[in-house]
Amino acid sequence: MMRLAALVLLAVLAASPLGVRPSTPPVAWLATVALVVGGVGVMAWSVPLVTAAASLVVIAYALALVVAGPAVEPLAAIALGTTLVLLLALVHLGDRLRGAAVGASVIVAQARQWLAVVALGVVAAVVLTTAAVPLGVALRGATLPVMVIAAALGAVLTVAGVIALVAREGRRV
Repeated sequence: MMRLAALVLLAVLAASPLGVRPSTPPVAWLATVALVVGGVGVMAWSVPLVTAAASLVVIAYALALVVAGPAVEPLAAIALGTTLVLLLALVHLGDRLRGAAVGASVIVAQARQWLAVVALGVVAAVVLTTAAVPLGVALRGATLPVMVIAAALGAVLTVAGVIALVAREGRRV
């Protein structure tokens, strides 16, 4: 049952870039490769393969946005991120369990924890999107290097946050 849920989440994730720009061949190719790699990862409960597939989906989504140049749709991006987090959490749990018998209370507790993380992520995304509107207006005429520096700073801060989270989790063990 967990594999089926993971495969459904993977299919939704791989279809996300196609909703932005379905007619661009590179987007479709990346989404297809992500679906295949992710499918193998789900069947093997391989977190690295599913992570690679998720990375391909994010690249395909970004490429579709660049090519299509659509209006900003924060809800679609938030849905993509939510699906990504749930898929990775589900595959990680499946990898850890590997056929073990699990009680209903454990599954409910795990689902509650995932939903709390997703809710926190959605709230953070809404707050950051709201705060980014004035920044977007200010950077509208900015040159490409300024945009690249701003994106790199965001990526560095994200990586620092993940490293801090992993380091904190490692101390608990």
